[in-house]
Amino acid sequence: MKQEIIKKKYRWSIDMINVVGNLRRMPVAFILNNGEWICRRDNYMWQYIRKYENGDTEVLITVQRLKFHKHFDNPVWIQYNPNHLENDDLKQLERIMYSVDHAHLTRVDLALDVYNIDLSMHDFGLFNVTRDIYRTLSGRLETRYWGRRKSERQIRLYDKYLERKKHGKTDEIPDDVDEWWRLEFQFRQGKVDTWQEEVIDKMQSFHVLAVDDNADLSEDEKAILARVNADKYDFKKVGKEKAARIRKMVRENVGFDTTVAELAILAFQEQQEKLKKQLDSLMTKYNIGPQTEELTRYFEASIADGKGIDYQRDDNDVVYRKAFRKAIKSWRDDKQLSPEQ
Repeated sequence: MKQEIIKKKYRWSIDMINVVGNLRRMPVAFILNNGEWICRRDNYMWQYIRKYENGDTEVLITVQRLKFHKHFDNPVWIQYNPNHLENDDLKQLERIMYSVDHAHLTRVDLALDVYNIDLSMHDFGLFNVTRDIYRTLSGRLETRYWGRRKSERQIRLYDKYLERKKHGKTDEIPDDVDEWWRLEFQFRQGKVDTWQEEVIDKMQSFHVLAVDDNADLSEDEKAILARVNADKYDFKKVGKEKAARIRKMVRENVGFDTTVAELAILAFQEQQEKLKKQLDSLMTKYNIGPQTEELTRYFEASIADGKGIDYQRDDNDVVYRKAFRKAIKSWRDDKQLSPEQ
């Protein structure tokens, strides 16, 4: 019975995939010659759309020629949501992906849909991350972000029920659903390959304030935790030892209820293998490789062709650094050179 309740209230899915690769030398118009494509010449972007009877349009696939890439001479960026593509749409995606070499994942989004539970007061016990909050005119939470847009990970919580109503798509709201919230986890760069571990790690700190349920907390501690939860506590005005103790309490969910997180993790563990198989299937079908492996192959091919690698060291770019080192090691092994040579 408990498993059935979890399935009904917590549903995980792959929400978005971003791919970067090297487009073969051919006119983009030759690849995108069928279906509803919108060309945005100002930023070298093409969008494959679906039109609805009410006049709405939905972007299904985005293709953009990048002006610059550290290594690719004809770089292209592709974004799509695998859950929204029908048979004809998949044919469009296949046509694009078969024209791209060294395609690799640069971003994977995972979504958690939670039904009939109000998450407007929930928060992540995370510190040193950017937080942005957007509310309706009545003051109700509409969208909340943790992390910067370009960072390796960003989490977004928004009122999916309200969003569907705003767009006139109430028919997409499941029956017997009065609340529908969505958590989206965006993983980029080095976090793409570890998305499963990242989801569980971050969900463990997802909680709602419940200080009155903990008899071991003093009134001062309850007040402090309430201010921390409201983003109104100034850690700079207390000593380092006290600040560390308070942060530790928040990270360990002292004074917080984690019921939603615990059930969401159980649902994820139950659906994890299915999600992994879906992602692996997409990567195999469209010849998408892990980021480090594909860049390593590209570097190796460049060296073999005598082109060399125009590499500017970037200590913040872990993926590129790993790929570069692997390619150089492969070249040294092939030449039977020592690390000093």
